[in-house]
Amino acid sequence: MEKPVEPYYDVFLSFRGSDTRHDITDILYNNLIDVGIRAYRDDEELRVGEEIGLELLQAIKQSKISIPIFSKRYAASKWCLMELVQMVECKEKWGQKIMPIFYDVAPSEVRNQTATYGEAIWSHINTQRYTDETIRNWKAALNKVGALKGWELKERGKGEFTNEVVQKVLIKLKKNCLAVPDFLVEMDDHVDKIMELIGEQTTQTKIVGIHGMGGVGKTTLAKIVYNKLLSDSTKHYNRSNSWEQMDDQVDRIMEVIGERTTDSTKCCYLSNVGDRKIENLQNQLLSCPRKETADHQ
Repeated sequence: MEKPVEPYYDVFLSFRGSDTRHDITDILYNNLIDVGIRAYRDDEELRVGEEIGLELLQAIKQSKISIPIFSKRYAASKWCLMELVQMVECKEKWGQKIMPIFYDVAPSEVRNQTATYGEAIWSHINTQRYTDETIRNWKAALNKVGALKGWELKERGKGEFTNEVVQKVLIKLKKNCLAVPDFLVEMDDHVDKIMELIGEQTTQTKIVGIHGMGGVGKTTLAKIVYNKLLSDSTKHYNRSNSWEQMDDQVDRIMEVIGERTTDSTKCCYLSNVGDRKIENLQNQLLSCPRKETADHQ
């Protein structure tokens, strides 16, 4: 598989259509779109043939995060299993993130191919349509992704559940710093002035508007400030922990986006505002999680 070009999608959703198309998949997809996340929703039941098409393969390769929604009959679909193999390959070769959802199934069922997952694999074997290598690849993909940290629905409401997934996806997508040009000139003073306006400790909501003629560096300045807030938020944490622990810590930090002290300072970066609908911008702002206090409960 060739190395993918620049990611086009933020999220690739893989699901068994007959299980979740009009259920949690539809809720999650629309919630992702509402906060400005570019999501690709595949429906394996609309495809024909024996191999993954080029368009679908490109969608997986060009996504930053893949979310397989493991339902009871997910493994009964050869298409879902082929998608899962591609996700694992992208993860192992290029570091693509996989964030699984376990919808009315236990992670151990996926990981060890028991219950309906074991039955599905045996059904595929008994058809004698697939090579031993294909079956091994499917089982290996289920084992690897089933062992990843993900979400279990259990007894929770679907609205609350999908909101949590969306927040976590936003955190993952925002964890990387925004790209800025090298060798910037006369930016430090502007950055310092904005950081002084934001303040070291505040619980207030602050909106920083940067205006001026086109081409003077407004977008670059906003990106530098945003990156600085993210960078400062990680300095309070012990870097001797394992990378997995660090990943969890950064997720925790980003739950109060831009937190730099014990108070909750949140930072949201809205780009290309002139090209986006006001509803999407509002939803992105509202999606920043709020730190609840006892006074509000």
